[in-house]
Amino acid sequence: MFNGITPSHIYESTFNAQNDREIKKELDKDAFLQLLVTELKYQDPTSPMDNKEFISQMSQLSSTEQIMNMSKSFQNMIDSQMSLQKLNAAGLVGKNVVVKNNSINLQNGVSEGIIYSLEEQASISLEIYDANDKIVYSEQLGGKEAGVHSFAWNGRNNNGVAQQDGEYIYKLYKNVDGERVEIGGLDGGTVDSVQFLNNEFFVLVNGERYPISAVQEISEAIDTGNQNNNNENI
Repeated sequence: MFNGITPSHIYESTFNAQNDREIKKELDKDAFLQLLVTELKYQDPTSPMDNKEFISQMSQLSSTEQIMNMSKSFQNMIDSQMSLQKLNAAGLVGKNVVVKNNSINLQNGVSEGIIYSLEEQASISLEIYDANDKIVYSEQLGGKEAGVHSFAWNGRNNNGVAQQDGEYIYKLYKNVDGERVEIGGLDGGTVDSVQFLNNEFFVLVNGERYPISAVQEISEAIDTGNQNNNNENI
């Protein structure tokens, strides 16, 4: 190499220029520029870098910087959208909501009610499972009209044996052209709080946590105090 400069000198110089920086897995624009400057510094004057090659490397540097700027802008947009979504979700606190639900609790032999909605008339069947995913109760509920329906489980299996207290999972099916199609159950109440966990949004209703995607209906909470005052004034 000209003037006694060898490739090892170039690599050593580049390493020394970078040794005070954090080691990165990807080549950022600063490292790219440093390598380009080093290459220009130690090029052979009798055989300088080709103009086309130089322009090509400068274009790469420009493209790299543009991509990084776009990435930062995109991340800022995502952060802004996340902040807006949090504000919107917080607005659910105090509202009445209807959420998808397929679990019930059995306490002292008394079960929570099962509620479901039908858009059209259908024949309905029910299955209830314990914590071990074992079916403990099933029943053909028969034909039901469109609308909201409820079912009260007596807390016993099909043999009449009382089941242990705890949480149970139920599945509702409607008969469509001879095939069973699962439908979701419903729960409802006032949103006590909104939680943000791992970039996901949850509402706390009746002590249970539900994802925002489970919310089926939102309505204003009824002010029972004002309602009672209005009734007294009538």
